[in-house]
Amino acid sequence: MKLKSKFWLALFLGVVCAVAQAQPVGRLLIAVGDVTVQRGGRDVMLVTGAEVFVGDTVRAGEMSSAQIGFTDSAVVALRSKSVFRIDEYAFESDNASSLSKAVFSLLRGGLRTVTGVIGRTNRDGYRMRAQSATVGIRGTHYTLVVCQQDCNNNDGTLAADGTYGGVLEGRVALANTAGEREFGLDEYFFVADANTLPQLLLGRPGFLRDRLDARARRDARQNQAREPNRADGRDDRDGDDRGPRGAMQARPDARNDSPGNRNAVNTMSAVALLGQNGNINVTDLRDSSGNVAVLGPGLGLSVSYSTASAPRSTTDGGGGTAITVNPTDNAVDKFRLLGGEITGSRNNTPVIDGGRVAGDGNIYFGRWTQGSTVTVDGSTFTPPTGVHFIVGALTPPDVLSRPVAAIGVAAAAYDPVGSTRPTDGSGQAGQFLGGLFNVDFLARTISGGVSYKIGNVTFTLPVPAGTSLLARPGVVGFAVSPRNGGQWTCANCNVTSGTIDNYAISGLFLGSRAQNLGVTFATLDAATGRTAGIAVFRCRTCKP
Repeated sequence: MKLKSKFWLALFLGVVCAVAQAQPVGRLLIAVGDVTVQRGGRDVMLVTGAEVFVGDTVRAGEMSSAQIGFTDSAVVALRSKSVFRIDEYAFESDNASSLSKAVFSLLRGGLRTVTGVIGRTNRDGYRMRAQSATVGIRGTHYTLVVCQQDCNNNDGTLAADGTYGGVLEGRVALANTAGEREFGLDEYFFVADANTLPQLLLGRPGFLRDRLDARARRDARQNQAREPNRADGRDDRDGDDRGPRGAMQARPDARNDSPGNRNAVNTMSAVALLGQNGNINVTDLRDSSGNVAVLGPGLGLSVSYSTASAPRSTTDGGGGTAITVNPTDNAVDKFRLLGGEITGSRNNTPVIDGGRVAGDGNIYFGRWTQGSTVTVDGSTFTPPTGVHFIVGALTPPDVLSRPVAAIGVAAAAYDPVGSTRPTDGSGQAGQFLGGLFNVDFLARTISGGVSYKIGNVTFTLPVPAGTSLLARPGVVGFAVSPRNGGQWTCANCNVTSGTIDNYAISGLFLGSRAQNLGVTFATLDAATGRTAGIAVFRCRTCKP
């Protein structure tokens, strides 16, 4: 009996350990290009939102990149041609910090990381192993590159093999058989091999920047060259009825749509890193003009504006979406949708009505005022409503395949938590009054609407019951564009009410579990003119 008891105890403990090991320790915030994981003796392709586990070896292929978010809020951003392994990881928010542990290995390539709770509360439990040294932290933010005959200096010569890095915040300690040495803020280091003491570099090697290869920079220059730098007076020749399939764009008449020639996936050399504090944080990657840039997959963008020809509400995500951020005021300067077929620039106009919805989804919204421009099919125009926008981390499309497990509910209501002030064709700002959306994740339908007031006129824009959710690689959302739908009322007008000639309303889900819904809307009506605005909604009962 005693032997049997020991056997069953050992079996029970083995099962418990196996279950514990099977728990995910993080997920892919972004997977661009060829990103795989070696797991159980085979390679598995990873997409944005995929879970990662202890023992996983994550590979980012050529012209690819990945960002992994861990359960303690740490983020690891892998550059192309990198191999990264999760050796050990243990974190429970209610556990003593001494029990937490994070041990990783950079086997090839480079990474940038912002450490999380483990790094802040149990520094002895954190290790990043590289070819010639092990990194321990005395801070929170650093970059690391392993060179194996594949790093070039600024003058084109081949850099010596070894481990290079730099400290962007706090301090790090590098240790190997030769000893240990600490490095502080804005210091850069080199470790030739495991038997050589880490050395301080006089400056930052150029290859420490998180850049893609020459092809990416060439593509970025070509994309930049296509962007206009002026408004040419063709105020309403927007012509974006001919946008490609795949984007969720509300148009007044779908019969005018044609696929057109879709550009190649945008390869501007940048990686999205949306901070947990609600700010737009980015790596030090730049586009060809030196501007800080952010792009998806993982990044969603929705914009609205209205011209004399049509109301526009366009939602997109994935490799065709990019924004450029002004590092001085942390504001969106430019955007690019549909692989560059629609671009926008604020032209140094103020960004107002800005707001953030922090947490999972990390939403940033605002309005470019009059003077900002949008270019579609080579025509540049200046929307009198300005350009309203929402930026955030997208909900992975695969959550719809298992909504109850991933989202926590089969159906949910969404209430407004933030908005810009809607504007009309004269630039006058009004007030967002409210709205409600009901989503049936099992049936994949949405219904609801928004209400707002500008001057004496109140607008109500419904999304009809049974409207289908649209899911494609990178984006889950909806788009409708009714003619002669919706209502306007005016308290002190000769005509007190009417039906809106054209309106467009679209939305995208943000957050790993569809916790948020970003909605953009616009109208064009003979009686009331043009309007545009955005609002952010929060799920009442979705998993936090």
